[in-house]
Amino acid sequence: TVAGANAAGARVGLVYMDFDADLNAPGTSDGALDWTGVAHLLDIAGCEPSLAALGPARPMIEPGQLLYFALENITPPEAATIEDHAIEVISRENALSDIEAAAMRAADWAGAFDCLLVHFDVDVLSFVDFPIAENVRRCDGLKLEQAAFVLKRLAALPQWRGLTVTEVNPDHAPDEAAAFSRLNEVLADALG
Repeated sequence: TVAGANAAGARVGLVYMDFDADLNAPGTSDGALDWTGVAHLLDIAGCEPSLAALGPARPMIEPGQLLYFALENITPPEAATIEDHAIEVISRENALSDIEAAAMRAADWAGAFDCLLVHFDVDVLSFVDFPIAENVRRCDGLKLEQAAFVLKRLAALPQWRGLTVTEVNPDHAPDEAAAFSRLNEVLADALG
């Protein structure tokens, strides 16, 4: 998605709504490729060259083009990268304490870009409230309504161009039809 937006020539901003930073190089991850996605976008040292070079530009985004939203799970190497590159973070704690202020901060940040992309990993949601994520975590995350509020706010911005939804596992939903109906309603409402 980022590579495609870069190919269009716009200055891309990426709001990354995820419980995890996905900022590990392959050598510092547990071997799961999805833990390395952002590292490859930023072309962090130790990344697989063929993945970091997927787009027309390398790196695909600079650190200032990334905002983490409701981030919680950060490994020590990821924390060092976030600090070293001054990557913007709205923590899970900050998002939960005042979702409206957090959404406003993200929207204000997005104003610097021609093209806003939003990555929505459903593990940012409270698994107890809405059990649909791939990873089963019992810690408090965003309520679906809170995520919906943020998505709607960001998708309403004139520079919004794309949304990716990841890590959905229908097997975890107690009632798959009801869960997907609710998720689809939220996404349809957010996208207008």
